Amino acid sequence: MYEEKEPVKKEKKVKEKTENKFFQKKTVDLKEKKEKKATETTDKKKPGLKILSFRADYVSVLIRFGLFLIVAFIVIFVVTKIQNLGKGQTFAENIEDMKEVAEVYYKVATHRPLYVNEEVLMTLGDMEEAGLLKEVKDEDGNVCSKEHSYVSLTKRSEDDYELAVYLSCNGEGQRATYPVTYEEEVSDNTGNDDTQIDDDKQDEGGSSVTEEDPVLLYEQKRTIRTYDEYSCPDGYLLSGRYCVNTHVTETIAATPKYKISPEKNTAAKYKASGYEYEYVEPLIAIIEGTYECPSGYSLEGSNCVREGTVKYRTSTEYVCSAGTPTGRRCMFTTSPTYSNRKAYCKEGTLTANNECYVTTDYSVRCITGKKDSTLNACYTTYKAHEELSDWLFDGKVTYSENYDISRLEDDQRMYEIDEYLDNGKIRYRKYIREYVSVCDDGDELKGSTCRHYDESYEERYCTNSSYHLASDKSECYTFKKASYRQTNDTYTCPDGYSKRGSGENTSCYRYEDATKVTSKTAYCTSGYDLTSDGRCVKTIAATLGDEEANYTCPDGYEKRGYKTSTQCYKKTSTDSYYYCTNTNAQLDGTRCIVPEETTFMGYSCPSGYDLVGNQCITNQAVDRILATQTASQSERTETIWSRYKQVNGWTFTGNTKEAE
Repeated sequence: MYEEKEPVKKEKKVKEKTENKFFQKKTVDLKEKKEKKATETTDKKKPGLKILSFRADYVSVLIRFGLFLIVAFIVIFVVTKIQNLGKGQTFAENIEDMKEVAEVYYKVATHRPLYVNEEVLMTLGDMEEAGLLKEVKDEDGNVCSKEHSYVSLTKRSEDDYELAVYLSCNGEGQRATYPVTYEEEVSDNTGNDDTQIDDDKQDEGGSSVTEEDPVLLYEQKRTIRTYDEYSCPDGYLLSGRYCVNTHVTETIAATPKYKISPEKNTAAKYKASGYEYEYVEPLIAIIEGTYECPSGYSLEGSNCVREGTVKYRTSTEYVCSAGTPTGRRCMFTTSPTYSNRKAYCKEGTLTANNECYVTTDYSVRCITGKKDSTLNACYTTYKAHEELSDWLFDGKVTYSENYDISRLEDDQRMYEIDEYLDNGKIRYRKYIREYVSVCDDGDELKGSTCRHYDESYEERYCTNSSYHLASDKSECYTFKKASYRQTNDTYTCPDGYSKRGSGENTSCYRYEDATKVTSKTAYCTSGYDLTSDGRCVKTIAATLGDEEANYTCPDGYEKRGYKTSTQCYKKTSTDSYYYCTNTNAQLDGTRCIVPEETTFMGYSCPSGYDLVGNQCITNQAVDRILATQTASQSERTETIWSRYKQVNGWTFTGNTKEAE
């Protein structure tokens, strides 16, 4: 038993070495000037020489030094930018960006929770999709989790809130909380939330009226989606996905959590102008009666004709082009071969020509690679590559029940729950994956080296000159004369023939299938006649029917269909329009707008409390079992009374009342 600590990521430090060639050159120049000045000073003492004096140009040196500093700063700045290209920010910088965006977003009163201890939540994916933030990356360029990263706002009192920011990047997470104050705004019911209502008004007579005007309240509703509902047997209370039998000591209201998906505003799809069809009733004219036939008959003149199925009588015979016919087969005979000697091989295999086929192994010389004398084959080598093995059991570890075990998991470590302990901890089974040396399919691993055998690498030959390499290069062969031994009189038939009789009366025979010749004669069932073109037809007199209706279409309309199913239509052009592919979006001009959506995410409790329904309870667990899942998703409608008619995330029901 042991507890594994969370791994600490090590940062790579890169040490850069820079050579200052400019100062090296200046040092050499100053050294040369100093030597030249010393030489001139010595020359002053020599008679007949003109004395020269030099003065250092300090202004030029300072200008060059300043230019060097500017160039060095630009180079360092560019190199730093190139190194950081594609990378993101630190946890602290990203959390600060999310905090600043959230503070501005929640300044809108309708974006904030309405009740004390109520919480609203917005994921990082919602923030990016709504255009509040660009894609968030960590220092190594890894994209941070859009689902598990979020900002939330919890109302603690009338004006005080708690802003929480949680950021998860590459398996690591950090959380920060900030106190925020948003003062309640007073509306004058004209849309200007900053204007105060004047309670002291004058009546028509000029007297002061101290009675306040009634405040109109608007009923708002919203649909709250709840996921994964569970139930417990009698005597148990629901706690997450478990049912517990508890002794209650204190109960407080749980903090509800809501997720508000921001409004989405996208471009609408454009439908170009096209065509549509206009339909009118057909014109009906009565015409004289015509000949009619019963169902299944077709009209030919004044007769009704019905076709039947042609049947055939089949006759079969068997014919032999050679041999003697015997039923469905043809029999062939031949004389046997007489012999009183039998050939055999001292080595090899006897062939049909009474020769011995003798084989031996081939030898190999390598065109490419090395020779494996054991396998008599050629191979090349390459370094094996490393791959992660399958999951291997690595013992058991114990952590507290509220410890986030997923923080320890990666592509080389995995944990499975093994047992819930009585001390409130959980024992896990730990699995690991290790890197192992692997070769390509079919190749042989030797230590950390892979051998690849290939017949194209080798040249096969026969060491004995009297042997020949087979066409498939599988062996070396030669033919040797067979040996003979004296036997009794033997009569032998050729391959494919059977033998009957014995001695001089022996004969050989074989059979072949005769050719099957089939002929067919057509005929019709009773009541049908066979025509010259091979059809079976039945002819009866047609019946003259009553007069019938003729269906036509007005001018400018085209016709389709027959009789009562006739349709008259005309093709007309249609205007272009915009539309939304998202069924939840509302078309506003050329934009598709999906309103804010409020989703109930559940409840939370302070430390030391267990969540039971919508209450937080301190309890001592006596029994703990898995709850029964009763639904995967449900919805409920919540209503409130608000001083505002338009509230984001809510829908006005049409009901109003005066505030008490």
